[in-house]
Amino acid sequence: MKKTALLALLLHALSGLSAQVDTAKVGLYVTNLYDFNIADGSFTTEFWTWTIYKNDSLNFEDTQEVTHSKKSNFANYNLEDAGASGNWMQKKCTAVILQDWDVRLFPFDKQVLSINLEDALNDTTALIYKADVANSKVSDSLLLDEWTVDSFSVRANSIRYNTTYGDPDLQGESVYPSISAQIYLTRSHSKVTFIKLVTGVYVAFFISLLVFLIQPHDTDTRIGLAVGGLFAAVGNKYIVESVVPTTTQTTLVDIIHITTFAAILFIVIMVIVISRNYHFGRQARAHRLEKLSFWATLLAFVGINAYLIMDLI
Repeated sequence: MKKTALLALLLHALSGLSAQVDTAKVGLYVTNLYDFNIADGSFTTEFWTWTIYKNDSLNFEDTQEVTHSKKSNFANYNLEDAGASGNWMQKKCTAVILQDWDVRLFPFDKQVLSINLEDALNDTTALIYKADVANSKVSDSLLLDEWTVDSFSVRANSIRYNTTYGDPDLQGESVYPSISAQIYLTRSHSKVTFIKLVTGVYVAFFISLLVFLIQPHDTDTRIGLAVGGLFAAVGNKYIVESVVPTTTQTTLVDIIHITTFAAILFIVIMVIVISRNYHFGRQARAHRLEKLSFWATLLAFVGINAYLIMDLI
């Protein structure tokens, strides 16, 4: 009985050794970022990746893929014996990666670019990734005209899929090892860009506001000036749309233009109301409405815009 028990323990230990999961240390070094295509929802990156592992039966030349990418290409594959550390594989990748750009606060927006490198052959029952945090970085020579790199991080993940891809040894789902790198960016020269974008629409508003300084009996001049301000604001929006990234999101600049349109519409309505009161002999009431409309419109417009941009500037 004792021999049988010892034999069973030995077989269990041997089976545990045979089922031991391999470990690979993976890192990334980003050398380039370009083609930030917000309309197309993508960006292009170039980076070096390396994998350090001890199991000689593993091969990482064609088993890693960049997920959520439109296309990717690996080159400059090299494999060396790293002595006690095992095998050291490195290769260079160029990839066009899908990106969900958030430009609602443009030009004060911040972006997080993600690069995900996943093993396409070995699931987590056979292989586990560990992130080479110490050596994974963004190149110091990387210069971006419109962006500043705030920080960089890399971590190991396990990506779960609700399919076994036909693997008879699995049931229901499969899990694959992955390395995820995040690059945190802030748009440069945001204040200057913002001033250039909104100067036209603010001037259009203040031109429209001047109608309250014209005598109430001159209705045609007042409405003409307000409509001129409206056309100026619309023209500014068309110009801005050629600069602001094309998106279905409602951006900060969109809200400012909409607020301006609403304010000018209110001015036109109040001009008509004031003119009717004046022409029907209610001059005192017309003058009170004129002053009230002027200050109410000015303070509301300034207050709304201050609320929108105060925390951003």
